[in-house]
Amino acid sequence: MGKAIGIDLGTTNSCAAIVEGGKPRVITYKGGQSTIPSVFAIDEKGERLVGHDAKKQAQLNPTNTVAAAKRLIGRNYHSKTIEKVKQVFTYELVEGESNEVLVKVRDQIFTLEQISAAILRKIKEVAEEALSNEVDQAVITVPAYFNDRQRQAVRAAGKLANLKVLRVLNEPTAAALAYGLGKNLNQRIAVYDLGGGTFDISVIDIKERIFEVIATGGDTFLGGVDFDDRIMQWVLETFQKAHGIDLSYDRVAIQRIRDAAETAKIELSSVMRTRLHIPYIAKGESGPIDVDVELTREKLEELSADLVDRTVQTVERIFREAGTTKGQIDEVLLVGGQSRMPLVQRRVTEFMGKPPSKGVHPDEAVGIGASIMAHSLAAAATNDDVTLLDVLPMPIGINKVDGSMHVLFQKNQPLPDYKTRTLTTSKDNQRSIMLKIYQGEQNLCADNELLGTFVFSNIRPAPKGKVQIEVTFHIDSEGILNLTARDKQTGQTVESTLKLGKSGEEKKKELEKEPEAATPVAPPMPFTMPQSTLAATIGKAEPKGEPELTKTVTRAESTVTERAEAKPAEKAAEKASPRPETTAAPRAEPGVWDKVTSWFKGLFGG
Repeated sequence: MGKAIGIDLGTTNSCAAIVEGGKPRVITYKGGQSTIPSVFAIDEKGERLVGHDAKKQAQLNPTNTVAAAKRLIGRNYHSKTIEKVKQVFTYELVEGESNEVLVKVRDQIFTLEQISAAILRKIKEVAEEALSNEVDQAVITVPAYFNDRQRQAVRAAGKLANLKVLRVLNEPTAAALAYGLGKNLNQRIAVYDLGGGTFDISVIDIKERIFEVIATGGDTFLGGVDFDDRIMQWVLETFQKAHGIDLSYDRVAIQRIRDAAETAKIELSSVMRTRLHIPYIAKGESGPIDVDVELTREKLEELSADLVDRTVQTVERIFREAGTTKGQIDEVLLVGGQSRMPLVQRRVTEFMGKPPSKGVHPDEAVGIGASIMAHSLAAAATNDDVTLLDVLPMPIGINKVDGSMHVLFQKNQPLPDYKTRTLTTSKDNQRSIMLKIYQGEQNLCADNELLGTFVFSNIRPAPKGKVQIEVTFHIDSEGILNLTARDKQTGQTVESTLKLGKSGEEKKKELEKEPEAATPVAPPMPFTMPQSTLAATIGKAEPKGEPELTKTVTRAESTVTERAEAKPAEKAAEKASPRPETTAAPRAEPGVWDKVTSWFKGLFGG
């Protein structure tokens, strides 16, 4: 059997780690590098490039270079977040038949799972080279605030990369593992994780080898890329004022400015001022024109102060949800490359009243924690086992007749868990019932993420209200939802299918085949980034919370009997004796029948 590693699949960079001789370490590659850029490209010769090779040629080939794909995975094409991305990303996005986001690279159409799989495959290959051993298992980390669809997409990407995904692990939890394992701690910590594309905050209790998440939250559209974009927007505006030339329509110029912005941002963590010099970025009446501007740390903090404030506001909210105060937090861990910014460290110190811990490496902690979990899961019962007790990041519910969401699983509910609900027919001889599943924190279903539409078919003919379908919703330890249904009167399993525009089997086959040159399923959006849009966003606060992700609500042909069928004694026993996450598979819950339809697992072939 091959090795099991931990993978931090990042927005800008990814890394891997392994436990050897009882000690975790980051895997380094040729040249001493410990990270791989999360970049995919196809060059003019048709060769596929991943990692450093892809990043090196990005400035000359911006339209065929895909970066920050993690921000797109599992999202709806018509969401406001995707509309925002179209204004700043240099590659083309197209819409799939199921409203998913696809990427067009040199006339080939890729799913986000395929792009992420290419990065994971590269990580796997370089890890095998560094370890001189096969790597076939991995724990892959995701932002704690990822929803069900995003988690399933990461699992699918791992499968496409020929990896057995032992677990999808929340990034803050992984960082807590790296910090606390082997120290016999009894602490309540807060993990502030500001990475390249996402922000998470988790409150975690550590008691020796038990890591219990109390509350978690975040913003999947706030990270280092946004700080880079603020600098980029400032450069574009400054250049236009000085020379009367709008560079925002030039994709090559945009890529060059973005790269320079990232470099300047990093430098300003250790110096007070730096210069952005980009030669020959445009041609004027008197010849070539360079970008040559000075950026100070003070100016950067002015441009991005509202972004940092958003993180602190989220921390305050999650502390309230956890029922904890700043004084009850023993340590604050800063994780993610963007947490190195002096303004971030200063604001966290001001808010908490004490400096953050230096106990973890901000760039390596998540990968290290993932490797610890991978080692624990891959090994037979050993003294290296750890127990993780996680929570659900966002509520999951079903649509009601009035368009509101009936919450089945509350936010921050301990995992795993299950609930049952009873559906009844509303027409004589009704043969099918439709049920929509949503995830999000808003009251109206239309303001939350549509996870999928279930259709229960081949229901036995009977007068309306005489057939009762008992549906069991089971959320596993990773926060992934599964569903089964049976006829309460006959005990027979009811056939159920998930509708997302394509059948699960069609989707599975599409994901598993290599992409070929194809015509986009929808006309690609042209790359436009009007200067007026850029100017309007400079200095303004980003909207709080997740944007609206869906605009449609379809009324289900069913009446929901809102009553839980889980037995109190069984629920109490489960909470009193939580299952360690080191066992092979979740145990079957009472009331779950033999024929289990794992709708998202069926969708991606997991």
